[in-house]
Amino acid sequence: MHVGFTGTQKGMTPAQILRLDSELFKIRHQHPNKDLWFHHGDCIGADEESHTIAIANGYLIHIHPPCKTDKQAHCKGYDKISEPYEYLTRNDHIVIVSSIIFATPAEAVEQKRSGTWYTIRRAQKDARKSLYIILPDGSIT
Repeated sequence: MHVGFTGTQKGMTPAQILRLDSELFKIRHQHPNKDLWFHHGDCIGADEESHTIAIANGYLIHIHPPCKTDKQAHCKGYDKISEPYEYLTRNDHIVIVSSIIFATPAEAVEQKRSGTWYTIRRAQKDARKSLYIILPDGSIT
């Protein structure tokens, strides 16, 4: 099973961190004997935070790094790393390979010029994907 993640470079709120941890824990316990892969874009902020949460929950980590390294987190302890791509192409790859996608945007309202919201819109177009948007207050839409 492959779980994708997108989030803001500003980092997650405490409520988003708790909710993501809870959701990844639930998935892990629903599939105790399966390899669970967690895909993220290796950006500073939420990607870096989610990386730590996924490892703590026993996920294998697949990093999809950006070409531009100025905002790259350079997360350690991954199991696989893809070649670097432009931000939006990298985000497309995360959506393509994932069956479940978690998003932690900085805002509760959709933004037009946001990589996180771009990825959410991309995931919404694919009916085969389960998308969970964890809002700043920790609620899920």
